[in-house]
Amino acid sequence: MYARMAWLLTALTVLAAGADVWVTSAYRPLLSEEAVAVHGFPFVTAAVMGSAVMGALIVQRYARHPIGWLLCLIGFLASISLLTEAYSVWVITADGPGSRSLGGFAGWISAILGGQLSLAAFAILFLVAPDGRLLSRRWRLAVVVTLVGLGSYTAGLLTLAPAEFDLDHQEAGPVGSLFFMAGMPLIAVGLIAAMVSMVRRLWGSRGEQRQQLRLIAVAAVLIALSFVFLIVVQLFNGGVQTWTASLPLFASYFCLPLLFAFAVLRYRLFDLDLIINRAVVLALGTGFAAIGYTVLVVAVAALVNTRTSGFWLSLLATALVALAFQPLRRQVVRLANRLAYGARALPYEALSEFSRRLAETPSPTSLLPAVAEAAGRAVSAQSSTAVLRVPGAEAIVKVWPATANGAPEYEVPVRHGGVTLGSIGVTMPKGRGLRAADERLLHDLADQAALAFRNAAMESELAAHVAALDRTTGALAESRRRIIAADDAARYRLEAAISREVLSHVQPLPERLNSLSVARSGTAASAELEQLVTRTNTALESLRELTRGVFPTQLARAGLTRALRSHLARSGLAATLSVDPAADRRFPPRVETAVYFCCVEALRAGSPAARIDLRIVGADLVVQVRGVARDEIDVQAIVDRVEAVGGSPSLDDLRRLSVSIPVGAVEPPSAPVAV
Repeated sequence: MYARMAWLLTALTVLAAGADVWVTSAYRPLLSEEAVAVHGFPFVTAAVMGSAVMGALIVQRYARHPIGWLLCLIGFLASISLLTEAYSVWVITADGPGSRSLGGFAGWISAILGGQLSLAAFAILFLVAPDGRLLSRRWRLAVVVTLVGLGSYTAGLLTLAPAEFDLDHQEAGPVGSLFFMAGMPLIAVGLIAAMVSMVRRLWGSRGEQRQQLRLIAVAAVLIALSFVFLIVVQLFNGGVQTWTASLPLFASYFCLPLLFAFAVLRYRLFDLDLIINRAVVLALGTGFAAIGYTVLVVAVAALVNTRTSGFWLSLLATALVALAFQPLRRQVVRLANRLAYGARALPYEALSEFSRRLAETPSPTSLLPAVAEAAGRAVSAQSSTAVLRVPGAEAIVKVWPATANGAPEYEVPVRHGGVTLGSIGVTMPKGRGLRAADERLLHDLADQAALAFRNAAMESELAAHVAALDRTTGALAESRRRIIAADDAARYRLEAAISREVLSHVQPLPERLNSLSVARSGTAASAELEQLVTRTNTALESLRELTRGVFPTQLARAGLTRALRSHLARSGLAATLSVDPAADRRFPPRVETAVYFCCVEALRAGSPAARIDLRIVGADLVVQVRGVARDEIDVQAIVDRVEAVGGSPSLDDLRRLSVSIPVGAVEPPSAPVAV
């Protein structure tokens, strides 16, 4: 109900202001000195409509707020005063329609509802702004002084005859003059007190409230000083309103609704953002529908030559307008946000766009640039950074814009379930820091992006696991190829060894046996047969050794040291074996097998003067083979053998093969081992 009443007063204010412009233009130019300096066009006309609209918006949000009702009443009563003043001047000075008494009565009404009433209302408005309460109980005196001044001035007007009233040439009697002389200064004192009250409120305010009060205080100071200026100038020029005297007051009045609107839109005074936003959307949508409907109806009617039914034409136009408006809806809402929220609309637009992009479940490569861009645009940063930390991998970092570099000045962590998944950082322009509202906005953005960060981290982890699995699969395939190659090589070596060490003794046997059958002497035949038996036994012994594989029986029976010494003795190599006393003991079979294999493989292609060193270093068995030909040994086979028992091999440029295998703590042997 209160809101409807406020909007009704606003509508009447707009109608009265429009009628005033029409009446004024009927008898004098709108930009003449009389219209501007005396009547106040267009400053006062715009100010009354702006005050009424601003008051109605406040009442829409707070039904009983004194500021809203004061602004509504100021706008409405001032518009009535403008209209009656214009009509009175039209009748009295330009022979307008109506009698002289009607013109005088209209002028008298205009004087009662005119500038003094508005100024007194302004004084009270500034005394209670912005929360509707006085600064303290002592400021009631300022309200009383203002009301007494208004009452005194109104009493002076009541001493005059309304039918004979003339705005330009009106002389009051002694009583009326006394009332006028008392009323004007008292209203001026009330305005000055209101200005002081606003300044004191401003000194005691902090943060956003200080920004709001600063604009209202500017309005109060402008109106108070311009009114005092008007009084002083009229004291010197005989009470005549001129450009110099009136324009400062009219301009201050015009600035009042603008400053209130700026405080509302930029600093959220009275929390009217949403109301203004919806009103702008409604106005733009209504205007688009009305213009589109009219244009389509006229265009279609012209095309069909007006013989189409009005109902179907209207239905077609309505459908086309609705279809055309839907694609423009987002732009209309964005424009309304800009008009209602100003620069503060940017964060919400950025968050809205970011939410839309999150709905597409982006991958880390597209998520992080979206987060960085949203954060940068939300707080109007110079640059921004989004970091995603993936366990077991390097952090993924994206910056906005792409050319930005350097670490961010402010960082906000992104957490999900108590786990820090990354961070959002911004670098503000020079001379501007991160405000508390911006910091809260970044935290909100981080909370909104936390789930997406978690999904992206899981996707990155899964991709890393898949890559590791691919590498493992490749390694297994390579290991399989190496095993097959090693098996083939072992077969080829076994075949070569049989040819060299077995067949060399067996192949001559048939020929030698044939020669024995024709031998002349039994003694010679007996000696030859004994040699054949010896060669046969040697071949069989070599075959027996070959069938045991690379690792001789002695390795399992006597240990690593004795097996290596036996191998050196059988092979006839001049290699040297040096064994540390702590290493001259038994080790796990797999360790002994791996070390024996490495030594045999290294000596196979090594120099005759190779050297083998076995020692214990800490908890590792360290084996070094010097004099190794790097290009002639199967390095991969050695690596596979050593890594299978948890060791690590290395082959340096000094023809030295080093193998380190963990064997645990070593206890000194209880008795020396004979070799």
